[in-house]
This record gives sequence, C-alpha cells and structure tokens, in this order.
Amino acid sequence: MSRPALGRGVKNGLILFALVVLLSGNTASCRTAGQPPRLVVDGSVAADFEALALETWDQFLVAFRARSGCFGDVHVRAVYALDSRAGYDPDTATATVLVPGTPAMLQSGLVHEWAHHVEFQCNEQQDLRPAFLAAQGLPSDTPWRSPDESAISPSEQYAEAAIEFVLGTRPIPTEAHVTREAIRVVQEWAEGGE
Repeated sequence: MSRPALGRGVKNGLILFALVVLLSGNTASCRTAGQPPRLVVDGSVAADFEALALETWDQFLVAFRARSGCFGDVHVRAVYALDSRAGYDPDTATATVLVPGTPAMLQSGLVHEWAHHVEFQCNEQQDLRPAFLAAQGLPSDTPWRSPDESAISPSEQYAEAAIEFVLGTRPIPTEAHVTREAIRVVQEWAEGGE
C-alpha cells in the first residue's frame, strides 16, 4: 500500500528542513571553531605592555598556527610582585607577568606562559612529549612535571624551547638547558608535524 503523495511531501519537507538546520548549525560552529584564540588583556596591563603583548601574541599564533584550534583564549595580567618573572593558572587560563620589565623579559615571560597554556589546554600536546624527551636526552619515563620544585622539569624545558622557537632566541638566560633538537621538535609539532 503506497502512502499518499502529501505524506511523502511532508516527510521530504521535514527531512529537508532538518538538513538545513543541521547544516546551518555546522556552519556556525565551524565559523566559531575557525576563529583564532584571543588574547584577553586585563585592566592591570599598561598600554605599552598591551601593545607588546598583542604583537607577541600574533607571533605566537603564527608559530603555533597548526595547533591554534586545540587551545582557547588566554588572559594576561600584570602584577608588581611575583616570585618569578611570570606564572600561568590553568584554571583561569591566565598568564600573570611581573612588571616593570624590559621588552625582552616581558616577551619571554609571555611566550613561556603561553606555551604552558597550550600544554594544559591542548590534549594533542601530549603527542609531542616522547620526541621532546628524547631530544633532551631524557629517559622516556621521565615525569613531565616534577614534584620537586628545585628540578627543572621537561614541562619547563618545553616552555623555554617554545621561547627560542617563537622569538628566535632566549633573551633571558635560565637554568633550563634546551637542545637544538628539542627546539626543532617543538617547531615541527607546532607547525603540524607529528
């Protein structure tokens, strides 16, 4: 027994409507997903530091262009007292930077903390770790983050390697030893390699 033509037309119309709604939703989500992560600047950041931060963020996004879809917006704020040059809070996605500072100090602090932002927000970053450990000459079972505050963990070494990759140099010397091979591994991964 065949269905009446009107029933088939209504059914086809509903299917077409559902497809339009589904495709519209996908287009909207693709547009949102296609937007690059933003740097959200706190009111504590002076205009000159904000300009430097935005310029550095653009450099960072170009360097990590293949991975920018797996990490979101990051906040930046300035403080006048901090135990180190900068810090990152993964719960709020906030990089806090000690001011005042030279442009080199501020830039390296920002890039270091943004590397941690990628580390915490981008699950794909875990794929980088075995090659990074090998490039640093570390055993494959080395913990990524060290419970020992005095040790320079692979996580910290990765953030320092990111500075050299993004800025072309590490303008502020630290105790973190980073090999040329480790910088190459970070670059390859950031640009979309395995």
